[in-house]
Amino acid sequence: MSVESWFTQAWYGKSCWTKIFQPLQPLVKTLVMKKRKAFLQGSNGAYKAPVPVIVVGNISVGGTGKSPMVVALCQLLSEHGYRPGIVSRGHGAKVSSPTHVYPHSSVLAVGDEPLMLARRAACPMVVFPKRDEAVKHLLATTDINIVISDDGMQHYQLDRDIEIAMLDAKRGVGNGQLLPVGPLREPVERLNEVDFVVSIADTMTEALNKLALPISLAPLVSNAMVSLDNARQMHFSEAFGRGIKWHVMAGIGNPARFVETLEQLGLSPQNASYRWFSDHHDFNVDDVPSDGAVIMTEKDAVKCQSLALNNTNVWYLPVSLVLSESFQQAFIKTLTLLNTDNSHE
Repeated sequence: MSVESWFTQAWYGKSCWTKIFQPLQPLVKTLVMKKRKAFLQGSNGAYKAPVPVIVVGNISVGGTGKSPMVVALCQLLSEHGYRPGIVSRGHGAKVSSPTHVYPHSSVLAVGDEPLMLARRAACPMVVFPKRDEAVKHLLATTDINIVISDDGMQHYQLDRDIEIAMLDAKRGVGNGQLLPVGPLREPVERLNEVDFVVSIADTMTEALNKLALPISLAPLVSNAMVSLDNARQMHFSEAFGRGIKWHVMAGIGNPARFVETLEQLGLSPQNASYRWFSDHHDFNVDDVPSDGAVIMTEKDAVKCQSLALNNTNVWYLPVSLVLSESFQQAFIKTLTLLNTDNSHE
């Protein structure tokens, strides 16, 4: 079992060995709150962009569905006449300055999630660890008029106008403790300060109900599986209705949600084997089964597409987030009020 798995089980399961770090909690909380206070007081020199900035992030470690939310927002904004652009830290990106991400960019250079976002969102995108610098470069080189930051809720060098916190429906906030005792980057109370809390789910869960917050639900949907070379599609009745044995693999922050999605689409656990890798894993040929049917996430696919695989029966699952009508209306209203207020300054 990996170190990452040990921590995850302690944060979200019944294991509690991370309590050995409890003496560090006061120090961690002091540092976190000091950083937040400096931002709120305007004493940290945060960059205020001349266009609205929307941060899609979370307060916890691990996958919560930020990427599909970014794609969904880009589509929604485009439908309302905006010209959105995206900035991202670009985990794994090998860049020394703000760098544009294009659909044909190298995954080794710009990172897996940024490349996936550039392909799916079809709008300008820049990666750089200093997101404030990424926004400046995006504004200087494109005609975008609104920015979406993929993650970065705790990147307080970038001012923001709207914050959207993503929550995992099953895991919630785990044991509710700050790192490293728990999975939280900021205290649970931070969720009271964001503009929207969204969870990828069809119905409210026990973990979400415990938080007693107004939470918007946004389910994931998919129309078909796509072959790794993007040349073919396979519908779920054909993929999962004929007793085919599937090798399920993923290198993401929360593989359990991937499994749940596949099972909802018809995959039987009896017809599946599983292999998990660390988030943002650098795949090689040996990681992918050389025969049999293989299914992976879209994020993993952008890395595996460059591998010289002999197996032609490798597929990925593209998913899209469905924003509720109530969320769409509330979000656009918030943005409209924001633009109205700024026009009077």
